[in-house]
Amino acid sequence: MKCAIKIKSSFIIIALILFISIPVSAQERSDARQESTTQQVFQAIIKPYQNLSDYTVKIQAKVMIPGFRMPDFAADLYFKKPDKLHIETKSFAPIPRNSGFFDPFQFDPEKNRITFAQAVKMDGMQAELYKVEPGESETRVRFYNVWVGGNPRRILQMENHSFKGTKALVKLTYKNVEQGAENWLMPEKAHIHITFPEGMQSQDTSSFLIKDNPVAAGRGKPEEMQGEGDIYISYSDWRINTGLDDSLFQSIMKSTSSTP
Repeated sequence: MKCAIKIKSSFIIIALILFISIPVSAQERSDARQESTTQQVFQAIIKPYQNLSDYTVKIQAKVMIPGFRMPDFAADLYFKKPDKLHIETKSFAPIPRNSGFFDPFQFDPEKNRITFAQAVKMDGMQAELYKVEPGESETRVRFYNVWVGGNPRRILQMENHSFKGTKALVKLTYKNVEQGAENWLMPEKAHIHITFPEGMQSQDTSSFLIKDNPVAAGRGKPEEMQGEGDIYISYSDWRINTGLDDSLFQSIMKSTSSTP
């Protein structure tokens, strides 16, 4: 009788071990598959731009921020791989540094920690929401929410959260740009909705303004920004792989190194 009880107890213990261990193992495999899928999603997004070395594009922008009046402005934006940025304009250009420029390599899965959040619908299409945490220690952005969808798959929307509390939600539309024998999917319009933390002082705007501009670097800033505002950008006259010289970007590099 005692032997039978011991045998039954052994079977119960083995059954419990199997019951507990199987779900854990399955969860671990699921997590591994999800991580692999996330890497593949963002690798597929940047793959079409692997041969993009630089670009120049003209923009027209409208700024609608309460208490901050300025006329519509035009500017030329310059980008060189991997992450060099430059702007030329005759006026103040309040463009969020992590949102107004198109950087096709911004969310490289080798340089960011990316996790899947949930499946969502945007404008009637299926999309996925990801959380992206920059790997660079010097970035002013704490994390991004990034919505991916469409065919071909692309970034439909992103929202950056700065350490100082500013948020910028960017909704993008794209167009095909033909350059010789190549065809590139590039932004056509961007709507940037900015939310400022309460009582944000002018010196705090450095967390989102592009530095490569004498006005954005210190002159003509509003004394205080708070609440919410919008920036509308239209892109045109894309010129890709023209061989931009590194000297064009020296001013922004000097500005970056002198800013704490």
